Amino acid sequence: MTKFFVSLAFTIASISTVYSQKVNYKASIISFYNLENLYDTVNNPLVDDEEFLPASERHYNTRIYLDKLNRLTDVISQLGTDINPDGIALLGVAEIENDTVLTDLVNHKTLKNRKLKFVQYNSPDRRGIDVALLYNPKYFTPVYSEPLFVQLPGGSKDAYYTRDILYVKGILDGDTIHVMVGHWPSRSGGEERSIPARAAAARVVRGVVDSLMTISLQTKVVIMGDLNDDPISPSITKVLQAKGSVKGLPDGGLYNPWFDFYKKGLARLLTRMPGVYLTR
Repeated sequence: MTKFFVSLAFTIASISTVYSQKVNYKASIISFYNLENLYDTVNNPLVDDEEFLPASERHYNTRIYLDKLNRLTDVISQLGTDINPDGIALLGVAEIENDTVLTDLVNHKTLKNRKLKFVQYNSPDRRGIDVALLYNPKYFTPVYSEPLFVQLPGGSKDAYYTRDILYVKGILDGDTIHVMVGHWPSRSGGEERSIPARAAAARVVRGVVDSLMTISLQTKVVIMGDLNDDPISPSITKVLQAKGSVKGLPDGGLYNPWFDFYKKGLARLLTRMPGVYLTR
């Protein structure tokens, strides 16, 4: 069985009943990191990136951009190295402008030796920010990927479009897994008003999970991202139907490892935690 360690992620996984069996594990590091407005400094007239240009009030210039890359790569380079010196096998990221910033990230001197690659699509978000999946080809080989469009319900948000959900199927240390990386609609405009928007994103994810489980209840699914909701929010508990305990969880059920941490008031203090187990 492969044991997946999660760091800096809101991650939910599918679990099967052999979870409790005693088996030998091989650790793989799966993480998520919101890179918080990783824009380049070039104006793209097709998106609202004016805030992150040299002439903006932020004076977002090359010096600031390179400094941001230095700081981000320093963190990424350390993720999971106490378990595996190679660090991450998979890293979902959010708030990246395009493939240019991802190329700069993986080719940075701090990460270059890892030879990381990525899967990314441009989504229709008004601000031009996307999600992506970085991976170490030593451990993971993608075999299929696509962006999943989220149709926002009328009146739920001011923006007409939100980020696509990235779906990637691949082989991780010999196991086939299905990964979905999301950056669900924010709570801007009010939490109550924006609930239907996050529910819409959750339904897209749940639909994929249901389709995969009709093929096999032993299918391995990892859902990660900045979901802009709490572990007890309706999008998680009602739409995704994720549970906070593996006890009584049926084959193919979704396990939310953040539930107990949230109840203890520790959810926002976490920097790294082991807690997702996927079966062979």
